[in-house]
Amino acid sequence: MPNTMKKFPKIPLALFTAFLFGTAVQAQDFSFGPKVGYNNAKLEGKSWQDFHDNNSINGFHVGAFAEIRFNKFAIQPEVYYSSAGGKWKTTFENAIVEHDFNLSYINVPLMLKYYITNGIAIEAGPQAGFLTDSKVKFADLNPDSPKFNDFDFSLNVGLSVNLPLNFMISARYNAGMTNVIDEPNVDWKNRVMQLSVGYRF
Repeated sequence: MPNTMKKFPKIPLALFTAFLFGTAVQAQDFSFGPKVGYNNAKLEGKSWQDFHDNNSINGFHVGAFAEIRFNKFAIQPEVYYSSAGGKWKTTFENAIVEHDFNLSYINVPLMLKYYITNGIAIEAGPQAGFLTDSKVKFADLNPDSPKFNDFDFSLNVGLSVNLPLNFMISARYNAGMTNVIDEPNVDWKNRVMQLSVGYRF
């Protein structure tokens, strides 16, 4: 069931690069750099028994960003690897059964930013996610039974702070809008809280 990195489309990456350099020419300020951080991910779903509120799993993300700033407004496209998924727990014949769903994506968000002050900005924007791997741990189910969708669309909101020495920190919430699993009677969506640190060149 795992998907490989070969499934990551080349067209979105090419469009991302063209947009980045085309817009940067008109910007008042342009910066870019790496980012890395912590994920707290969970799945919210209907049927196959709803997920509990405490089903989150820990993970990470790593990638790159660029900021194209126009005074108080800015555009921040990114490309990064991110873990997602959740923990499903149910009771079966008086025993607690747990199933872990570990998903990996290449995410391509486009964040629109508004600077409240010169260094603090609120941000929001859409995100396209491309599944690269799916690992499911089942105690009593066929591991080939769920088929995870290759594409995930999310909406992001967050806050970023520019620090001295060109560092940046941010907190962001990713709310998945599309079903992550290809089953007609199941509706599961990604929910990911991210804490990031980046460096601006």
